[in-house]
Amino acid sequence: MYEVGIGLGAMNCITDIGGANTDNTAYLNEINKKNNKFSKSIYGGVLYQGLLGARIEGTLGEVSADDSSITGKSNNIYSKYVRNLSFKSKIAEVSLLLEFHPLLLLNFQLSQNLSPYVLTGVGWYRFKPQAELKGKMIDLQPLHTEGQGFAEFPDRKPYSLSQFNIPMGVGLRFETGLINVRVEYVHRRLFTDYLDDASTKVYINPNLFAKYLPPADAANARALFNRTKDGSIPIYRGHSNNNDAFMSLSVKVGVVLGREKTGNRTGTRQLRCAF
Repeated sequence: MYEVGIGLGAMNCITDIGGANTDNTAYLNEINKKNNKFSKSIYGGVLYQGLLGARIEGTLGEVSADDSSITGKSNNIYSKYVRNLSFKSKIAEVSLLLEFHPLLLLNFQLSQNLSPYVLTGVGWYRFKPQAELKGKMIDLQPLHTEGQGFAEFPDRKPYSLSQFNIPMGVGLRFETGLINVRVEYVHRRLFTDYLDDASTKVYINPNLFAKYLPPADAANARALFNRTKDGSIPIYRGHSNNNDAFMSLSVKVGVVLGREKTGNRTGTRQLRCAF
């Protein structure tokens, strides 16, 4: 059985910039709802006996975060506010996803048409962190804002703008004849801490930018690596303890291209739609 469809939803992220308004760093608390951005996807896949599914999906979206939106009062939160970093990045992703419907394996269904599932797989995505400077969006990766690739910092390697990720999520599928409707939440585990171009704690000497970069890039780097309003150096620029992440919540509508009738667990006849 096959299904092709589209999805619309929201994309967000957890990075070193922005985040929670309190010192509680629980997962959902780290996601700033103000930064929800529109996302869209297209997919095609197959379902085997109603239990296992596989699909290829393409997703376009955007993520962003900024320290200036933080309103907490603790010293840690205020230090982020003073740091005043921000970023925005387009996301383009292609993923291979595998899904599993555990309740069907346990001979249990919420209803004849509803089936919850879990999913995981592998994804490839492209990102490009930018920050605003004098009304223009400036690409941050070419500026080496933390000295990536500079001889003075041999442990700081330039990061790639195209990388793999591991998507993990949950969903609920609703079957209506030839149409399937899904509500799906997917978290992407990343292998980089530079989705927001901020990772290391210590700020570098800004004079190094002129040593390694063309004059225009060096000027932009000096302006963007430290965004405090008074030019002071904050306690930290980033934290490398955890990698960044992005996630999406979407509603998907798919058209079933093939279908078969199978007996359900109670012996009645039901329509089992693909994927």
